[in-house]
Amino acid sequence: MNAHVKVWGVKTGTISPLIYGHFIEHLGRCIYGGVFDEDSPLADSSGFRKDVLEAVRRIKCPVLRWPGGNFASAYHWEDGIGPRERRPKLINYVWGGIETNRFGTDEFIEYCRRIGAEPYLAVSLGTGTLDEALHWLEYCNLDTPTKYAEMRKTFGHPEPYRVKYWGVGNEVYGPWQVGHCSAREYAEKLRQFAMFMKALDPSIQIIAVGADDPEWDLTVLKHAGKVIDFISIHQYHGSEDYYETVAAAYYVEERLKLLASLIKSTRMDHVKIAFDEWNVWYQVDPEEEAREKGIVYLEEPYTLKDALFAAGIFLVLHRLSDVVGMANLAQMVNALGMIKTQKDAMVLTPIYHVFDLFVNHTGTVRLGCEVLADSYAIRAKSFLKGRSSFALERVPYFDASATYDPSRNVLSLAMVNFHRDEPCEVAVDFSDVPAGKEGQLFELTAPDVLAGNDFASPNRVVPVSRAVALSESSYSLPPHTLWVLEVPLEGTLGGTV
Repeated sequence: MNAHVKVWGVKTGTISPLIYGHFIEHLGRCIYGGVFDEDSPLADSSGFRKDVLEAVRRIKCPVLRWPGGNFASAYHWEDGIGPRERRPKLINYVWGGIETNRFGTDEFIEYCRRIGAEPYLAVSLGTGTLDEALHWLEYCNLDTPTKYAEMRKTFGHPEPYRVKYWGVGNEVYGPWQVGHCSAREYAEKLRQFAMFMKALDPSIQIIAVGADDPEWDLTVLKHAGKVIDFISIHQYHGSEDYYETVAAAYYVEERLKLLASLIKSTRMDHVKIAFDEWNVWYQVDPEEEAREKGIVYLEEPYTLKDALFAAGIFLVLHRLSDVVGMANLAQMVNALGMIKTQKDAMVLTPIYHVFDLFVNHTGTVRLGCEVLADSYAIRAKSFLKGRSSFALERVPYFDASATYDPSRNVLSLAMVNFHRDEPCEVAVDFSDVPAGKEGQLFELTAPDVLAGNDFASPNRVVPVSRAVALSESSYSLPPHTLWVLEVPLEGTLGGTV
């Protein structure tokens, strides 16, 4: 198989670091036993798992969404503040089990500060009210002599948290959600919440619930578009079939483009897309877990094929960086987690390593990149017994993205050979850029697309790196492999499109 890549020395856009965001929810062992584990020998004095903390720092998590997800629709934030021993233990009737409320707003904000992330809070539209949302906003962001701002100070946090991102509701288009309603009902609630919350703190940005449904999304944009900053979309895919999994990244691209066209058609050009839940999820059925265990864990195992789906997502997000302003992997630890923990050990999944390569070895400036490659057609059924299916006519076997890091004067070329069995001979043309003579190549692959990392063998699928001569014009990219090639530049790039 052959492919051709031409890299142009022209800056075509800016890639928001927020596309590498994450999400944690009170679901299974995501928070208790994952992010926060007071009984673990690996926990620090705040109860945070030190190994997880360091792993998340390495991939520079830019924004972290909490407390859900479905859990947010029935969450009352005042249950999770104040002295931990006085907080109520409650039934988590969304996901099962007991909610101790020992991890609440103050712990979440501290965690965000420790990892360098912007906090993203989701307010309840299920059992919550506008008053409750405004009180939470006051608690977090205001420095006034008023009840909830003073409450924060009383609990030892004199300075406002200045939380910028606020989601109004979660998946309320679905009958599984506490607070399920019609698009028109949601749009009116959203308009009121956004209007009053921005009156209280004009610096915040509001994320609206999108449904990946043109009728719903148009209703929200037309009725409330002027008072929102983002509209969300959620996508989960995956299958035992290799091509159904990796091809799903290009179905996601179609859905993101559709949502972008709806934003454009309503002339709400200030609204960006928040792709604030995405992942591979097909093996663990929450209904079966709830019935059999009384609690939902969703501890999906991840393999190389799932990591290549994630790599495809990032190539897509690079291309769509003008319209996608944020993305959040769902979720960070254990529950659909890119990180897995036991009481005294941690495993980084192949998906984690994709984040590492894109966050630490690609740039924030999108460059012109022309890709010619073979493609295939597919009809796929995926996500929990075929609940999500798609058909695509032209799915690339090979894809790439060229970016630039001005702080290091380094060009990066991320390339994926999605072919399961054949290597790809890639002709790379750097003639339009002042490339140096030697680059650094980072590779993520394994002999088997179903290879993954576990506690017995945590390093089956890990990145390796080596120096490569840039005088070569062709490179042999192995099957089912992600490459990121860093190219030091010996001059400056051209202009901006």
